[in-house]
Amino acid sequence: MIHDLALRWLVTALFVFSAAVCVRAIFAGRHSATNLVSHLLHALMAIAMAVMAWPRGADLPTRAPMVFFALAALWFAVITFKTSGHRVANGYHTIMMLAMAWMYAAMGGLPLPKAADHDMPAMPSMDAAPAHSGHGSHSTGHATADAAVWPGVLNWAFTIGFAVAAVFWLYRFFAGRPGSENRGLGVLCQFAMATGMAIMFGVML
Repeated sequence: MIHDLALRWLVTALFVFSAAVCVRAIFAGRHSATNLVSHLLHALMAIAMAVMAWPRGADLPTRAPMVFFALAALWFAVITFKTSGHRVANGYHTIMMLAMAWMYAAMGGLPLPKAADHDMPAMPSMDAAPAHSGHGSHSTGHATADAAVWPGVLNWAFTIGFAVAAVFWLYRFFAGRPGSENRGLGVLCQFAMATGMAIMFGVML
């Protein structure tokens, strides 16, 4: 959920636009089964992200969509390795679906460690020897701290990664020749998705 109302509406607009472009692409003409599933997954992802930005959306169950988008990432990964064309694009879509699954995991789909857990020192047992209890507490504290750090690192990686992707898609749009595929709605859709994802991960930092 995004607390800032203006930013929430911006993210909603970005993902609603993305979903509309994907739905339009589905009905615009004939597609192979692979392209049809790809457009459908991106439309569902955009809708899910728009809903997630709002308070009621953040309260919805997270385990089922986490599994769904993890399977979507697996589907794109299989397509990436089975087809010879568009491997970079399909690899990017794989990462995007993984990012969706991770976002649901961070929202409650998995019991992730909290950064504040290591602030409370472990209480040594009264029955244990002082040297052993102190060593155990120190080791446990380090393990908990390390476990609490990696979710934040992953959020930073996705924030920076999607911000870079957004710049790339925007550059590709303006660098393309008028009337070319690079100046089409598909590239703007990818720009909107990447921008929205960067913002959503940014507010999680």
